[in-house]
Amino acid sequence: MAHFSENNESRCPFWTECNSQCMRRLGGVYIPFPYYVELFCKSGQFTNCSHYLLGSLLTRERADSFRDVHSL
Repeated sequence: MAHFSENNESRCPFWTECNSQCMRRLGGVYIPFPYYVELFCKSGQFTNCSHYLLGSLLTRERADSFRDVHSL
């Protein structure tokens, strides 16, 4: 079982240090380039990561559509 990063605003919650990969799955494994890891994954700037933003947008859209279907 993968261990997620500690819940800490200074790093991305989806970054796993033990295997150096992003656990934000969008149809496959995402392994960012080393400079990207330092710039986003291991810093408080992770909310500017395009992979993080896309995943958040998709999650929001799914939640909205689920809410709309169940509000009928």
